[in-house]
Formats: sequence, structure tokens, C-alpha cells
Amino acid sequence: PTRDLLLLVDLSGSMEAKDFTNSKGDRVDRLTAVKEVLDDFLTRREGDRVGLIVFGNAAFVQVPFTQDLEATRQLLEETAVRMAGPRTAFGDAIGLGITLFERSEVQYRVMIALTDGNDTGSKVPPAQAAKIAKDNDIVIHVVGVGDPTATGEEKLDEEALNDVASTTGGRYFHAADRDQLEEIYTELDRIDTRPVEAETYRPRTDLFHWPLAAFMVFGLLFHAGLLIKRRGETRQASHG
Repeated sequence: PTRDLLLLVDLSGSMEAKDFTNSKGDRVDRLTAVKEVLDDFLTRREGDRVGLIVFGNAAFVQVPFTQDLEATRQLLEETAVRMAGPRTAFGDAIGLGITLFERSEVQYRVMIALTDGNDTGSKVPPAQAAKIAKDNDIVIHVVGVGDPTATGEEKLDEEALNDVASTTGGRYFHAADRDQLEEIYTELDRIDTRPVEAETYRPRTDLFHWPLAAFMVFGLLFHAGLLIKRRGETRQASHG
């Protein structure tokens, strides 16, 4: 694979707010709009390994890293609001993602995290998790889809999300509707589809093959010489 791309998707209770529209213009909840945009995004990731982590009260691996994009799209479609609990454990989702990347052998590793609220349930704060991600050369782009003017758990803490992205060398985006969300993932597709150097290995020719071949040729010539000599001696004996 050229790169490993990990999607983090918030399934907390506030993702059921119907303030987005689908491609037909119908009003839908946030998660439905996110699924539709991500489905299109995944169709453009041919050649990459993609994983999916969902989070609510805790974070769970929905899809481990795979190049089977069709399976990833199917398992994304099967997610539902609150299936991981109503709260938002964003920091723990980043931490789980770092663990997944420990087995990654590619140099270019990126998370794209989508959330719509404050972190309300993590054991590891997002800021601390972001620093660990940076130490592991993982870039995190963050997409916020909540309301910055809301109060309580549903308020989108844009400052905290921007800090997570900037700490790791990523970018923060805010989507107020589906069109903006689609534009963001199109931009992320452009950012994260860059040439990756591929190493080419030439089969090594073992030098011991050459003396071995020379020895075999010499042996054949030696035996051929003996055979000719013996035939000559046999002919001389018969004439004598």
C-alpha cells in the first residue's frame, strides 16, 4: 500500500441531530450525511489501506487496516448513532488509532477524525493523545460538524480540535452543512493523494555461482578430454 489512512467517526447521541441534507436535498441526521460523503471519499482511495474507528462512550475498531474498500464502505454503512454510547471519547479514539498504527510499515500515516462535540468521556485528553500521535509521525486532520454556539456537551470546542490538528501537522475544518462537508473531504483527498516514493529491489546475483559454473564447465571438458583420449588409445590397440 502507498499510505495508511484511518477514519475516526463520532457516533455520540448528538450525531442524530437532523441539521444536514443528503445529495437529494432531504433533511437527514449528521451521521447519514457523513456516511454519504465518506462513501464517495472511499471510492477514491484505491491503492491505500483504510481503517475505521468509531467512538462514543469508548472507541472501537470497526474496520482494521485493509485494502478492501468495498468491505470498509459496507461496515461504515452499518454504523448507527449511539451504538458506541451517547458520549464523546475523542481522545481515546486517537489513542486507539495510534495503537493500530504500531503495526504499520508505511511512512505516510494519517487520521481523519470527525466529531461534533466536546470530549466528555476519554481517559486520555485529546491534546495529550495528539502529542503522542506526533511523536509517532501520525498526521491528524479534524473535521468538526457541530454547532460552536451550542452549550453543554453539544458545543463544538473548535479551539481544542484545532489544537489537535495543528499539533500533528494536520488541518482543522468546520462543516455547517453537507456541501461544506463534501468540499472538505474533496480537499482532504487532494492533500492526502500525493506521490509516494517506492523502493525497487533488484535481485542480488550471488558471485559464488560464477566459480561454480566455471568448475562445472572445466569438469565437463576434462571428462570429454579423457573420453577422446581413451577412444584414441582403443583405436591404436585395435590397429596394433
